[in-house]
Amino acid sequence: MNVSRPCLRFLVSLLSAGVVSLWCGGSLNGAVAKKDRPLFEFPASASSPSPSALFLAIDERAFPLRYNLALFLTKPDVLKEPVLSPSPSPRAPDNSAAHFNGTVLFDQGKFRMWYYAVHTISAQEGGGDDEFGISPVCYAESNDGINWTRPNLSQMEWKGSRDNNCIAIGDTPLKGSNCVSVIRDDDDPRPDRRYKMVFGFQDTVLKMSRVGTAVSADGLHWRRLPNDASGPNFAEIGSFYKQGGLYFVNAQIRGWAEGDRPEGRQGYAWISKDFDTWVPEPAPSFKVPEPVEESGYGTHGLPRANYTQVHLGVGAASFGNVAVGLWGMWNNREPNWGEGGIDCHLGLVVSQDGIHFDEVVKGLPYIKSTDSPADPVPGKNYPTILHQSNSMFTVGNETFIYHGRWRNVDFQKLTGKIQFQHIAKNYWGAVALARIPRDRWGGFSLAGEDHWRPIKTQGAVWTAPITLPKDVRSLISLNASGLSGLRVEIADQAFTSIPGFGEGVAEGKDGFDAKVSWKGKDLRELAGRTVRLRVHFKRLDETQPRLFAINFNTER
Repeated sequence: MNVSRPCLRFLVSLLSAGVVSLWCGGSLNGAVAKKDRPLFEFPASASSPSPSALFLAIDERAFPLRYNLALFLTKPDVLKEPVLSPSPSPRAPDNSAAHFNGTVLFDQGKFRMWYYAVHTISAQEGGGDDEFGISPVCYAESNDGINWTRPNLSQMEWKGSRDNNCIAIGDTPLKGSNCVSVIRDDDDPRPDRRYKMVFGFQDTVLKMSRVGTAVSADGLHWRRLPNDASGPNFAEIGSFYKQGGLYFVNAQIRGWAEGDRPEGRQGYAWISKDFDTWVPEPAPSFKVPEPVEESGYGTHGLPRANYTQVHLGVGAASFGNVAVGLWGMWNNREPNWGEGGIDCHLGLVVSQDGIHFDEVVKGLPYIKSTDSPADPVPGKNYPTILHQSNSMFTVGNETFIYHGRWRNVDFQKLTGKIQFQHIAKNYWGAVALARIPRDRWGGFSLAGEDHWRPIKTQGAVWTAPITLPKDVRSLISLNASGLSGLRVEIADQAFTSIPGFGEGVAEGKDGFDAKVSWKGKDLRELAGRTVRLRVHFKRLDETQPRLFAINFNTER
């Protein structure tokens, strides 16, 4: 794999920015949130007060009013090659699949990954014919986020050896985990709980997948907690994140639709205030419409309806006052699992409370399975299922989006001994990476022309109200291109322009954090007030302004 270019991009962005930032569980990774910091408040939204604020163009609740503008989603740059593939060792715990129902963090100067592994060992390789299954949680590390190593952790025996990268969870380690999601929680004052994990496991008594919890001081040695996030209920994890001081597990469950009908795959969230006790009732988090006559489950507990469903709920990450997520657009085609059957894209969603997610463009994939395809098998037409996670974060001026690629062979037909030559040898999963410029998920731009409307030369968008902190100067900056075509006006909550604050401008052509200033005015004058911003767009010659986000910060 040629990685010189991606590595160079990474190093340049890191050095030019001078910082590495990662929102993990609602606080900046590596920095404890100070309790006495001034806070922005959001009177019209469900966002909790925050020491900074990020209004993303993709969030209709942050930008509720617009005129003559269109939203353009950014096309992610997807690395062609996976960053972590199955191990070539026939006795490795991930020799069949390195699935990414997992997490990547940038932590302690390196990238760290926890992932879901699948193994196969044929009789010819010294195993039994039926050794095709889920392995323990596995771990990998990287200096650049692209080239990964599997360290020898020596924590548990696997196939007669401790020379592996398996992670033991608790005193009686699980033999297999079907998903894992980790955050670093610097707001927790207890060092032995700095890292928090949720993981999927198979309850052998209840015969279902459930969600367990664990804590760690270093991310490697884990202590299992007594209370499971999902209680005694079925769930398959999409992600684990912290938003507004609460912990969330977003998952796919077997819920109930109107009229006592069983649902297909839909997204729900379990909530905890302390990571010790979990509210037993899950919250509907992200759901798609279901055909009334086709919803529910058929044979073997599999959805029988042929329509798009929510696979594994939402994979979400906190960016302070807003969470950004991806949902699995599972295109169900039962009973065809394998060739020509089910595939899964990733759709883009946002949330202000961590519970309810809004789809940015309904039904439109953000990353298609054909954008990030699994390695093909000659002569076969296996589709790709993409997996979402909580691993979306900023390094320098790039936002990293880790996700999984799963080659959808017809493994659901496996019964008894494996038909190794026909199915198991083609089972495959790997970890993939996509990137976009920092926070540029999508942006507003002046609309073009169509058959009855002329090209637009001017437009505007309003923000939701935001209350500026008292006794400090607020700083407002734009993540935008074509800055000369943008002007920022400040109004009160009732849309009345505030005198002297109608002509805010930001210098330059393109900036991720271009400071806005008003001639002869100081934002300290507005401290403690609730305001709205109105951003005016104007097409100037060849300049086409585009607004991706507005950043709010403070200085004393």
